[in-house]
Amino acid sequence: MLTQKQADSLDFRLTHHYGIGFNFLCQRDSLQLLPDPGDLVGDTGVARRGDLMVVAQIRRLSAVDSLGEDTFLIKVATDKYSMGWVEESQLLGGSVPDDSLSQLLQFLTLSRHIWMSAFLILGIIAFLVIKRGRTPRIYMRLLLSMDSVYPPLLLVLVGLLGCLYASVQHFVPEFWQEYYFHPTLNPLLLPTPMSILVWLVWLIIIVYLAMVIDVYNHFFFFHGVAYLGGITGLAMLVYLIISQTTFFYVGYVLLPVLLVALVWLYLRRIRSRYVCGSCGQRIRRLGACPHCGAWNE
Repeated sequence: MLTQKQADSLDFRLTHHYGIGFNFLCQRDSLQLLPDPGDLVGDTGVARRGDLMVVAQIRRLSAVDSLGEDTFLIKVATDKYSMGWVEESQLLGGSVPDDSLSQLLQFLTLSRHIWMSAFLILGIIAFLVIKRGRTPRIYMRLLLSMDSVYPPLLLVLVGLLGCLYASVQHFVPEFWQEYYFHPTLNPLLLPTPMSILVWLVWLIIIVYLAMVIDVYNHFFFFHGVAYLGGITGLAMLVYLIISQTTFFYVGYVLLPVLLVALVWLYLRRIRSRYVCGSCGQRIRRLGACPHCGAWNE
C-alpha cells in the first residue's frame, strides 16, 4: 500500500530515471536556485560549476510545456545553507549525473561531430600516406590482402554497434536514458538491448587491441601507425553510415550487405594469400606451385 506521494515519487523515478537523493554535478558557470514560488521568503542560492547538487524535493506544476507534458520544479541543495528550486529542463541542461561514465557519455554525445570528423580526417591522411609511401611488399600484404581477421571483424562489430545504438534510440529511448543516469560496465546487470550494446563495446576494444598487436608484428612503426589510422577512419565511416541510415530502416539492409562483402573478401584473400618463392605467382595452398612446379613450405 502506497500513499499518493509515494506513488507519484515512484512514477517520477520510472519515467524520469532519477529521484530524491540523486546527485548532479553543475556544469554551468552559475545555476540560479529560486525560492519556493508559494512563499514570500524561502530557500535560495546559486550553484557554481563543479558544485555537487542533491535532489531534495520534486513538485509537479499544473502548467504544461509546448509538447503538452507536465513541468516539474526540482529542489536541489549544494549544502545545508544553499538550496532552492529550479525547473527540470534547466537542471538537466546545466548539469550531469555525478558519475564518470555519465560524464563521458555526455561529452561523447555533445562533441560527437568533432571527434568523428577528426577520426575521418585521420583515416584520409593515413590512406594518402600509405598510398604514396614506398613500403616493402611483405609489410603491406596485411593491409592490401587483409590476411588478418581483425580488420574485417572490427568493421562488422562497429557496424553492429551503430545499428543497435540507432535502434535503441529510435524504438526504446527510455533504455538509453536509464543507462545515462545509471551507467555500468557490467552487461549482466542491464536489459537485453543495453547488455548487447555494452558487450559490443567490450568486443570492439578487445579486437582493436588484438589488431594493434597484429600490426606490431607485421609493420614498421610509421606504416603501422598509418595503417591503424586508416582502419580507424574506415570504421568510423562505417559507424556513421550504418547508424544514420538505420533511422530510415536502410541500415538494416546495409549491415548484412557489409557483413557478406567482408566475409567474401576475407575468404577470397585467404585462398590466395601465399606467393610462390620461384615465380612470384599467388597460390591457394602451400606445396607444389601449379604454375612452375616449385615446392613451397
